[in-house]
Amino acid sequence: MKPLSRRAVLGAAAVALATRGEGAVTAGSALGKLLDRRRMVRKFRPTPIPDEAIARCLHAAARAPSAGNTEPWAFVVARDAAIRQRLARAALDQAFVAEAPVVIVACADVPRSKARYAARGERYAVIDVAFASLLLLLQATEEGLGACFVGAFDDARVAKAIGLPPHVLPLAVIPVGVPAERPRNVRLRPERDIVHRDRW
Repeated sequence: MKPLSRRAVLGAAAVALATRGEGAVTAGSALGKLLDRRRMVRKFRPTPIPDEAIARCLHAAARAPSAGNTEPWAFVVARDAAIRQRLARAALDQAFVAEAPVVIVACADVPRSKARYAARGERYAVIDVAFASLLLLLQATEEGLGACFVGAFDDARVAKAIGLPPHVLPLAVIPVGVPAERPRNVRLRPERDIVHRDRW
């Protein structure tokens, strides 16, 4: 079977991050309540975000699992208005990116994974950074902040805007701030459509 491309893996991660569930399994649990509160936020207030809150988000992200404990993630935290504007333009002119007071670019340091897993390491690096990004989004929710996982952008323009070295791939542009909207609930596909027992 042909391996999934980086774009396909990242797209699947973005879809997973964009959904919301209220299933019986997590109902009432601390995790269930946090998942119910998490939304993709695209409107932000200009309220400054304390460094400590962002530090907690990054700490949570760094606790993600990774293949072989290679920890291939890296994060660029952009507060400078000009850089946020460049990132918004690189993200296909999605203006809301620049409206957030903080934009975090989640990156994959691919050689860290490839050193152990050769070509397969590129896939693992993408998966691992997606895991880390999800934990970052959940911690942002816990902080009372809003965030959005943006995967639609020009890789080269993002890399140039934040000065990435050639071996590091930008995988997500994540604006973070105080929400200025309450996004609608999102319906999940029913379990019978997505869960297969023993065989498809």
